[in-house]
Amino acid sequence: MDFSYVKPNELRHCWWWVRMGLEKVRAKGHSEWLAEDIYCDCYEQRSMLWVLPEKKGFIVLQPNGAEMHIWAAWLDSSNPDDLSFGLEFAKSIAKQGNCTKVTFASMRSGWETRAKQLGFRPRHWELRI
Repeated sequence: MDFSYVKPNELRHCWWWVRMGLEKVRAKGHSEWLAEDIYCDCYEQRSMLWVLPEKKGFIVLQPNGAEMHIWAAWLDSSNPDDLSFGLEFAKSIAKQGNCTKVTFASMRSGWETRAKQLGFRPRHWELRI
């Protein structure tokens, strides 16, 4: 299972199902952004959309200096190993971009425990790599 980068001129080909996943993420408490914000950022190459084959999931990464921010991620799976796979992928992209940490933000209380298990520190959920 490998992620593929979606070039800006290819966004329209997969956006219909990515948008559905983003709306599922937003429904769980991420109302500070719209799916259109992510589309625009990816089209303008400020963020990167990476997708899994067969519409199994995606991750949106946003480089910010020494940080690689996970803006949104969605997997069509409840397998906890898939979450670890996605994080390892984000870390590898961060390292390629000479980033020293991976960050994410979430209002969901369940992330407090899970993020710590994955090695993130509380508040800003930061993982040094």
